[in-house]
Amino acid sequence: MHSFAPARTLFPALLATALLGACASDGPSIRNLSPEISVVPTAEAGLDFGEVIVTQSGTAELFITNAGRAGLDVTVDLSGDAAFTMSSEFDGELEVGVDDTLTIPLTFTPDNFLDYTAEILVTSNDEQTPEITLAVTGVGVDAPMPDIEVTPLTMDFGEVNVGDLAPVQFATVRNVGLDDLTLGSMTQSGSPAFTVLTDPSGQVLTPGGETQVILQYIPLNDSGDNGVLTFPSDDPDEPEVSLNLLGNGGGDFAYPEAIIDCPLTVFITGPEYINLDGRASNDPNGLDLSYTWELLSKPDGSASELSFVDTEQAEVPMLIDLAGPYEVQLTVTNEEDTPSVPTKCGIIAIPEDNIRVELIWDGPTSDLDLHLGETRDVELFDPGDANWCNQSPNWGNNGSDDDPRLDIDDRGGYGPENINLLDPVDGEYPVRVHYFDDNNDDLVTATVTVWSKEFELYKGSKVMARDEVWDVGQVNWPDANFAEFDTPLYDAPRRSCP
Repeated sequence: MHSFAPARTLFPALLATALLGACASDGPSIRNLSPEISVVPTAEAGLDFGEVIVTQSGTAELFITNAGRAGLDVTVDLSGDAAFTMSSEFDGELEVGVDDTLTIPLTFTPDNFLDYTAEILVTSNDEQTPEITLAVTGVGVDAPMPDIEVTPLTMDFGEVNVGDLAPVQFATVRNVGLDDLTLGSMTQSGSPAFTVLTDPSGQVLTPGGETQVILQYIPLNDSGDNGVLTFPSDDPDEPEVSLNLLGNGGGDFAYPEAIIDCPLTVFITGPEYINLDGRASNDPNGLDLSYTWELLSKPDGSASELSFVDTEQAEVPMLIDLAGPYEVQLTVTNEEDTPSVPTKCGIIAIPEDNIRVELIWDGPTSDLDLHLGETRDVELFDPGDANWCNQSPNWGNNGSDDDPRLDIDDRGGYGPENINLLDPVDGEYPVRVHYFDDNNDDLVTATVTVWSKEFELYKGSKVMARDEVWDVGQVNWPDANFAEFDTPLYDAPRRSCP
């Protein structure tokens, strides 16, 4: 007779036997419910901030992850140089959930050019790794700065006959720093027998970049020549570097010096004259001076000229009729006919008005007219159109400040003409050009420039024939921008004022 165990007791027994068999053959398959810490960066790598500029701050992060199956309790302690800091919110015991990561930001603020060290100690309830220690490092460094180098610092042209041209020589201006180097305006003093053929003024040299200065020497007499080239830059610890120039032994002669009291910036409303003042020029021997002025450059279309019969003038007027850059030069000569090195003066003319529209053209006898409308729908010669026969119409409600002014109506060719608006009300102001009369000039190229203070909003050109109208575009205010129109040229609907 056979007997059987009840199923409810037999199956558990068989299952236990199977599990025991599996354990015996495959090893443990049940994981303990415990925390497991992981730290990045690792203890071997440490936390390195690298180079940080002194008095500035660098940041880094410490990541603590719980890869276990129970809550991880950690404490993070930072010790060492005070340049390393950690927020107080991470003081005390912190809990990291299963599969969670705790991110701890740290800051490094060096106050000197030193190597800094600290230590982070992470303690936890991970029985396998209860403590982890990380080295913390950082270096305080100087900010990347430009560094000028000029070679050679003395240039000797040797013995040269009076009037002969010595072989040209080269000086190199180099940036040996770690940031861009901006060169200022080079100056020259001493003998005018030395001539700079390439002027590096205003150049920007990237780290490792360089530029060459080419010089020539033609002695004016046999007494020897000396001079100095000065290179200013934004190198913080060497703002000027001088290159000494020698010829025929150098001599000990002191040369006249041309000095301009230069108005670097001029605010203009219409065409106006400024005063160029060279009275500070001097001769070291007290000899009388004569003055030679020259206008080297001006904006395209400017009618400004310097033509003075009497070169003895230390002060001269100069016409500023267009916005943009001008450059003048002064040379003084003493009564023994010894000249100075020429001195240059750069002047920037900036409109004082919020809106300034300028017109120039390339015809010597033609007559073109500039028009500025009060609104987009104003037509040529309407009452709201500022032009040669309506030079200051009454616009808006702000008195005369929001009224346009036609300051120049040029009828004899080239221009310029300009219309200015000091304080415009909000709106759209259309700009037009009318080719009024050719006077045998035939086709001309008109150029319009629109300014708002020192900002050039637009510059464009168009070839025009007599009686054509160019709808240039519109000034949008108060956005201070310009929208160009693509309207084809068309014949003027009328040619005279109402």
